[in-house]
Amino acid sequence: MSTQQPPTSAERVAARSSTVASTTKQLVVLAVGMTGAGIIAGVLGSVSATSNPIWVLPVIVSGFACFLGLLATTAWSMRSRIGLAPAPLITSGVYLGCVLAVGGLVAMSVETPRPAYLVPLAAAAAVAALSILSRARVRGWHARQERLRSGAHAAGQVTDDGLAVFADSPTIKLATITITFRDLQGVQRWVTSLAVQSLSRPIQVGDDVEVWFDGADPGNLKRIVVEHDNGVSRLAPGKVSSGAKR
Repeated sequence: MSTQQPPTSAERVAARSSTVASTTKQLVVLAVGMTGAGIIAGVLGSVSATSNPIWVLPVIVSGFACFLGLLATTAWSMRSRIGLAPAPLITSGVYLGCVLAVGGLVAMSVETPRPAYLVPLAAAAAVAALSILSRARVRGWHARQERLRSGAHAAGQVTDDGLAVFADSPTIKLATITITFRDLQGVQRWVTSLAVQSLSRPIQVGDDVEVWFDGADPGNLKRIVVEHDNGVSRLAPGKVSSGAKR
């Protein structure tokens, strides 16, 4: 048993923010991936039936480096979505788009067949467009949550941790939990919401949560925000039902 007060939600968020990959590290990962893509495209575009088989080695090494970079950027992006870390400069979409673009441009410069460079260039353009749309959507979602937090506030409580439907295992689970709160008229209401459940930091029955809602229309799903920081997940709006208990 610890004699020290556990960290607050704000302190946990700040701690996670301080461990985000630095901009320099992100740029290095991107540079390595782009270099690897260029090497792969250049080597594959210049080999022939009489080439020394040693050309396979740089392709394998470069491919592995590109794959590791994709894993790293995906982890940063997922942490931003789930763990409340700030959005990284180099998301998985940005990384993949840049790698595909470099590979396509290098393949075009060594005069490979047209499909060999048009396919990665088209894929890079599609990834770039999807990344822009995704980032705009996330920013809009966060802005909406901040606006909704200016509404009525109530203390809520978790009544179901959503783990009953899962097998007993130490893996992280995306569960639907249930929260209850009372609106300004004293009517008891229930909210179901998705949450990341981690064995080390589970959201448990009886845990307190923060609820913001429209005081004039407390059953309006689009104007309800439920928040509970367990160090892993912050709850988002979910399906709403209301009761007549007072």
